[in-house]
Amino acid sequence: MSDTVHEPAGPPVIGNMSRFTDDPLRVLTGLQEAYGGQYPLVRLDPPVGQRFTVVLDPELVHEILAQREQFRRPAVGPEAQQRQGLVSSDGMLWEQQRSVLQPEFVGGNLSTYADIASETVTEMLADWPEDGTLDLHEELSVLTMRVITQSLFSRDTGREQATAVHNALATFSEEFEPSLTDVVLPERLQPGPSEEFEAADEVLEGVAEEFVDWHRDHPDPPTDMITALMDAQADPEIELSENELIDEAVLFMTGGQETTALTITYAFYWLSQHPNIRERVAEEAQTVLGGDPPTWGDLSELTLTERVVRETLRLTPAVWNLSREARTDTELAGASIDAGEFLLMSPYAHHRDSRVWSDPLQFRPDRWAGEASRSNDSYFPFGSGPRVCIGKQIALTEAQFTLAHVLQEFDVSVDRKQLDLQPSVTLRPSRPVEATVRTRG
Repeated sequence: MSDTVHEPAGPPVIGNMSRFTDDPLRVLTGLQEAYGGQYPLVRLDPPVGQRFTVVLDPELVHEILAQREQFRRPAVGPEAQQRQGLVSSDGMLWEQQRSVLQPEFVGGNLSTYADIASETVTEMLADWPEDGTLDLHEELSVLTMRVITQSLFSRDTGREQATAVHNALATFSEEFEPSLTDVVLPERLQPGPSEEFEAADEVLEGVAEEFVDWHRDHPDPPTDMITALMDAQADPEIELSENELIDEAVLFMTGGQETTALTITYAFYWLSQHPNIRERVAEEAQTVLGGDPPTWGDLSELTLTERVVRETLRLTPAVWNLSREARTDTELAGASIDAGEFLLMSPYAHHRDSRVWSDPLQFRPDRWAGEASRSNDSYFPFGSGPRVCIGKQIALTEAQFTLAHVLQEFDVSVDRKQLDLQPSVTLRPSRPVEATVRTRG
């Protein structure tokens, strides 16, 4: 493999960045397929504006993600106003937040969260028609919102409130779509957030504030993520402002809802394209669960269901791109990286590299029982390094439980052959995902 940075030719003036902003998924997968294994890095360098380098070597991806002090999360366009929660914070603030929140995502809490997920799916299915259609993405967004707020905030969420968050995130998705103005114009000339973005942000902040206020007003609040943050806020050795507490609640509320809902939605889509696999998942659920809701103890036996989730995360990872900014001039794979240079690392592209995956565009869950390894460097749907997704196990459990629980009772078929994907903050469908649901006889 060459130790130089490859710079593919592009049209004059704006270079190859115009292709990237028009169709980033196609460009990133094209670069990965054309130059992966040959060059570790490919640079998209317009004559003005921000320099971007795409990381094609998977080992290098993990090296970059492990170096939190050298490579930080960048802020581009509206993201420059991002909240200071664990997902977006940096430095000492990040270390403090991670240490406070980590205990909420380990040990016995996981089985408690699994029970919450199981009970919430049961309640969702009770409201489904015996034979009808529904917007699957919205339905699952309501579900995952309820699970995350009950698990981390000890409060349930009504459909109206959960739908409002779902719609606010759709507005965010439109605002965060890749744009030439984000990468060509200097930060001082970039347009600020739209009125729609500001209104959506107020919705999210209002919901989070309601949860925090409830804990403050409760004479004996439950032990959960918000009380952990409130205790940390009262600790003189930890710097955690009121705004940062609200930011943390917003980021976990939305992140826990959005990415998991997308994963389950896409799993149902792929199973609809492969009804024989869908029936195998239903049979596994009926055998393991015997008509009952899933429990933590059932998780290890839902092996095919787990493979379906992993394969869904390979082909359609909700987090389609990870980006970092070099803090100082440095060197990667023998190439010079300037301070301020952006590095793009796309799970979506790496997960489809034909040098790594056999039949990379095919949905084959059984690959995870054979040649595919969870430890493969080219597979990183939850990131890597110290900033690996803190809620990874909750997300995987909720996705498995939901698929098994639903397919034990309902046949679910997404009514389209191809999804229109919108790469933004997450990889979202650009329009509702309608599905036909029928109870199993």
